[in-house]
Amino acid sequence: MRLLFLLIIVISLQSCAAPLIGGVGAIAFSSSAQEKGLGTSINDKVIYIKLRNAIYDWNPSVAEEISISVDDGSILITGKVKNIETKIELTRVIWEVKGVNEVNNKVQISETNNIKNIAQDLASLGEIKARLMSSKKLNSLNFSVNVVNNIAYISGIASSEEEIAIVTQIARNARFIKEVQNFVKVNKDKRKK
Repeated sequence: MRLLFLLIIVISLQSCAAPLIGGVGAIAFSSSAQEKGLGTSINDKVIYIKLRNAIYDWNPSVAEEISISVDDGSILITGKVKNIETKIELTRVIWEVKGVNEVNNKVQISETNNIKNIAQDLASLGEIKARLMSSKKLNSLNFSVNVVNNIAYISGIASSEEEIAIVTQIARNARFIKEVQNFVKVNKDKRKK
């Protein structure tokens, strides 16, 4: 139903319909390649957009400092905020979005951002993503990764416990990573493929 609604909006915007239809096709293609399936992927993308808008409306500066992963209504938030009150309020804002059924708020309290730490996080993130994409044993589209203060946060939907072990090991072996927090779940409903 949501896809039909989206297509109606696209068609009504005739002047820019061609690029948007291509975008919808790209979303549908990438979503169908994921373990969680097309319907769940589209729902997750809708939830993601609602979350981004709600957080930006509440506090634009916080919206710039965090990353969001959505997997079957389960939310993983990473990044940095300046105090615990902001972290608590962020969690409240997330829970108000329809479709959210779990929140893993792993935002760190930190007032400093040094260049060395940011560079290490980016290097680790790039290394993890490159190894995920080059692995022949899993589909990298099924996983989201973020690195904050040398901690790798992984979320997504795996087809087996073996895939979870592979992803965790890839993250653990990345340079500068001190800890891996894994929020990957196994897809128990094989109809979603």
